[in-house]
Amino acid sequence: MTTRSSSPSSPLLSSPSSTPPPISSNARGKLLWTGASSKAKGKRIQYPVDNVDRISMLPDELLQKILSTLSTKDAVKTSTLSKRWVDQWKWRPHLSVGMRNISRTNPTSRLRELSLRVAESMTRTIDNHRGRLESCTISHFLFQCKDGTLDRWVQTVTHEKQTKELTLINYIGCMGPFGGYNRLYLSPSTFSHPSLTSLSLTRYKLTETAFKNCSNLKTLKLFDIMSDVSVLSIVFKACSSLEVLVLQITCLNLGCVLKIENKNLQVLQVTCPTLINKMEVNAPRLEILDIKYIYCDSFLLDAPKIMFNRDYWFGAISVPHISYHISSLAQEKKRIWFELLVSQFFNMKRYGSLSVSVDVRNPNELEILKEVLLLWNEEMKNLEIIFKNNNAPREESESSINGGARNKWLDGEKPFPDAFLRIRTVWMYNFDGSNEEEFALASRFVTQGTVIDKLMIETSTYPPVKQLMTEAKVAKLMELPKGNDYFTIECF
Repeated sequence: MTTRSSSPSSPLLSSPSSTPPPISSNARGKLLWTGASSKAKGKRIQYPVDNVDRISMLPDELLQKILSTLSTKDAVKTSTLSKRWVDQWKWRPHLSVGMRNISRTNPTSRLRELSLRVAESMTRTIDNHRGRLESCTISHFLFQCKDGTLDRWVQTVTHEKQTKELTLINYIGCMGPFGGYNRLYLSPSTFSHPSLTSLSLTRYKLTETAFKNCSNLKTLKLFDIMSDVSVLSIVFKACSSLEVLVLQITCLNLGCVLKIENKNLQVLQVTCPTLINKMEVNAPRLEILDIKYIYCDSFLLDAPKIMFNRDYWFGAISVPHISYHISSLAQEKKRIWFELLVSQFFNMKRYGSLSVSVDVRNPNELEILKEVLLLWNEEMKNLEIIFKNNNAPREESESSINGGARNKWLDGEKPFPDAFLRIRTVWMYNFDGSNEEEFALASRFVTQGTVIDKLMIETSTYPPVKQLMTEAKVAKLMELPKGNDYFTIECF
């Protein structure tokens, strides 16, 4: 290559010190010259730029990670970049197709035409995808439910793509007041494919047809669903292996009896604004019961792990309540639970009451308690803490070896609870004054101003000697400096 002159008259250089960087010898690239300003001479300097498409040279694994940050629509658009990108989006583990972009300002007469056009594009996207899917979300209008298009989509993603998590959403809001709830017409046993473990349905009138032998399902979420109680009973029976069940339902049988019996169920969340004469839950493994809203005359619960001592379910219940038997849930179930805790019906913030059973000597359980309380967005009405009677040896962990749960969460640099948590009344059961961690937790509630009205500690059910010892510890709590001068500490 010939060396260019460095004289001031050269249009490429303004001075001998402005030597351009070496030009890439990559034969695949193109060399371009771009300009830059020189503050010293006020003249323009041009440098060579290597126009090699280095992103396309990355391995497939990295390209897939890049595509995973994009929506399905934007990921499909990358197929026009080059031959290298044509098929990359087709291997995405997550697919989301729908009609959310159809403007609601269009007249109803055009919705059918527009939805049919979009449906054709959705069909191409689903058919062109290759490999298996971790998750798939499909949103649609009334037309696709009636003409069998939705059924074909679901059959493809469940039986051919072997989707693990399926979400179906009916955009009934676009149909106006005459659209009505879409009856979920699907082929028999649609949701029974072994690979399908999680199903979420939004805005349908439920039918039992698609739920035949669905023991493969571990998670079922029914949002804004209308159904007869008899249909719900069939669905619950078909899904015998459920571990997570979310119900936001409208029962079409007023004054009915809603029964939920499942030996594997661990998480149950219920919202039902219509009158139910009786609700019965039989779930021996249930660890989390989240009642967001129910309107029932009688609530029968057979779940040994769920403990609470207040009457929360009589008549029209307007204050949500969570009962949580804290344990080391599997990480995946823990993720689902926390998503449910912060997701609110009609975007309402979390409020109401909480009952927890916890072993504060276990650092993992104490950490979960902290996470749950931090997710509370508003002032809590009532907090019940049922301390577990656990005489087992302390759990050996890094935190216990280095000083135990008390040092980390109760006496550390950022102890908890703190003044940002506000609770109207705290009730403590099975409080053991000789347990240092339990006393330390109660002390934090006193000194940080967490309690607004009352800290109530149960002692009346104890044997005489234990009652005297516990009340002596309560007296010590009363001597502590209060973060809030207006609350009281009482035994009951």
